[in-house]
Amino acid sequence: MKPFFSIVIAVYNRQKLISRAIKSVLNQDSNNWELLIVDDFSTDETKSVIKPFLVDKRLRYFKTELNSGVAIARNLGIRKAKGNYITFLDSDDEYRINHLSSRFELLKNNNIDLLHGGVEIVGYSKVPDKKDTSKLIEISDCVIGGTFFINSYLSNELILFDENVNYSEDSKMFEEFEKRELNIVETEYKTYIYYRDTPDSICNTVNE
Repeated sequence: MKPFFSIVIAVYNRQKLISRAIKSVLNQDSNNWELLIVDDFSTDETKSVIKPFLVDKRLRYFKTELNSGVAIARNLGIRKAKGNYITFLDSDDEYRINHLSSRFELLKNNNIDLLHGGVEIVGYSKVPDKKDTSKLIEISDCVIGGTFFINSYLSNELILFDENVNYSEDSKMFEEFEKRELNIVETEYKTYIYYRDTPDSICNTVNE
């Protein structure tokens, strides 16, 4: 049976955290999903941690031929996905138990091209604004790719993450959606748990 959701986790050297992310998917209160784990050529014990989970046939594991960055790893997952909607989970984050079921209610009948938003911040909640780094803004106002739910027909049109940038790939993809004037919806259901231990990144706001 075709899954409604394809979840892509791109992971690199997260042996201490990847199991938390995977377990948060396995603990979802709905079962209409597949999980694609793309190992970006980890050099620690990440693969060994993942291996026991692969007895669940809803999980699929892929490994890049070299460490290429999150955009390339995510794009590999997108190309392998079978679901109606493609979403993401950073390897150091996790889902609330109703993350997928709450999104299913929004997506099932509404012809949405991109659903995003609904993040709960754990740790530092403010980051410098890309346009004015002296100004601090809330992370919840930023473009966070982990919250994206992308209609899978768009992946067939090669709307993918920009593999030529080393940062802000989430914002680049969001800008591509805006350029095409697609149906973009933001949700306030805070079911994506975003762990942030250090204030070291610059934020791209949704309304830039």
